[in-house]
Amino acid sequence: MAARRDDIVVTDRAQIAIEMMSPHRPLGRAAQLAQAYNLSRQGVYDIAGKGLDILLQALHPGQHGPRPREQQVKVTKNHLRRSVLTLSANGVSQRRVQACLSELLNTPVSLGWVNGVLACLEANAQQVNQQLNPVGGETFSGDEIFSNGSPNLLVVGNESLYIYALTRQDERDGDTWGCVLLDVPETAQFASDAGTGLAAGVKAAELPQHQLDWDHLLRPLWGQATRLEEQAYAALAKVEERAALFDQAHTTKRLQQHLHKWEALVEEANKKIEMLDTFSQIARAVDDCFALIDLETGQLTHAAQAISRLQALGQQMATLSGRIYRKLGTNLQNWATGLFTYQKQLRPALAPLIEQYGPRAITALGCIWQCEADGKRRRLPLPEKEKRQQLWQQALDEAYSCLDDCGLWPAWEALSALLSRPWRGSMLAECVNSLLRPILDQRRHTDQGCLELFRFWHNVRPFLRGKRAGRSPAQLAGIALPDDPFSLLGLTPKVSS
Repeated sequence: MAARRDDIVVTDRAQIAIEMMSPHRPLGRAAQLAQAYNLSRQGVYDIAGKGLDILLQALHPGQHGPRPREQQVKVTKNHLRRSVLTLSANGVSQRRVQACLSELLNTPVSLGWVNGVLACLEANAQQVNQQLNPVGGETFSGDEIFSNGSPNLLVVGNESLYIYALTRQDERDGDTWGCVLLDVPETAQFASDAGTGLAAGVKAAELPQHQLDWDHLLRPLWGQATRLEEQAYAALAKVEERAALFDQAHTTKRLQQHLHKWEALVEEANKKIEMLDTFSQIARAVDDCFALIDLETGQLTHAAQAISRLQALGQQMATLSGRIYRKLGTNLQNWATGLFTYQKQLRPALAPLIEQYGPRAITALGCIWQCEADGKRRRLPLPEKEKRQQLWQQALDEAYSCLDDCGLWPAWEALSALLSRPWRGSMLAECVNSLLRPILDQRRHTDQGCLELFRFWHNVRPFLRGKRAGRSPAQLAGIALPDDPFSLLGLTPKVSS
């Protein structure tokens, strides 16, 4: 058959089919194509028919939506072991791993075999975690998490999110956590919440700087502001409801009754609004101290003045009626000093940029960065937003007058990258703990092996999105990994399985 001729290339066959399928082909074109390609006229028609069949088959509508590509999987022992690792690292219990292997891979295994494989993987993960040597040089953050009544300590690198330590202990005192912190690489700053046990551990390990977490201060502060706002709106709604009942009443007694209750509700609503205004004013003043850059001067926030400001606000809040205000006020007074230790690291890191681009340019760019950072954090009132916009424009004009077109953008990128680093808390450790918490909650019993396997899994898995996408915490920490990191646990790479 002409369609099987090896001396006619695919492009020529496609051209023959296209010309023959055209309803406007000139008379005698089949004979011309047969002569040009040394074919019979029937051969030309055969190629055209073959092309039409392929075209109709390719254009036939199929199933809607995405379809997984069908492929045959050869279930080997290594395949099962890798499945146990993946399922366990994602929080699946041993019994559920057994059920998953039986249902998904049609390979029933015993619970004892699953436990044995998991024990071997956990032991190998512990050895690998001890052998990996990150480059270090980044600041750390730590956070405690409890499971089955026992405390666990997590230490994470703020730049790479590499887990430097993840351990379960029976106690959470200063000596216990101090010994753990002595085993991690040296760091210029360690951030945590205001937990007494971890703070005592930092002191026992004699870490140079302990930065308290701003989020643990601001989160309950704004949470209470939200609750007060909801209470104020609810009180105003009751006033409106009572006013509607007053309008519907007709008898003198009923009108007097509604008027009396309306006056009581108005008084209560005014008290709640007054409390909201007072507390919100304090909360905004505390939140302003969170800024890295003082917008009035363009310099780093003056730590001593901010500490005095926070302590004064704490005393003011403690005078409000309510236990939560006394607690928030006490936290403001006790934590104020520890909230600004980051400046001992940020100020020297900022000095090279000031020397390279000049103090005026860095001051102006710092104001721009702070204006944008405040806008991203929370919604500003319209007058304040307009004021920030004017300040932003003035700072941009100032920066442009100090730097030419070629120097403005590099200076902005360098300063933005520096100021956007996690200077003020332990939120990254808590972010990793949010991944660990579901795994611990689903286990009736946890041990160090479970934590070691999670640590290995987290450190070698590449991030799927964000600024770290495509790289794993271990790679960001300067560790060279094989193409298949699971091979470090003694598993055969997937390509050869």
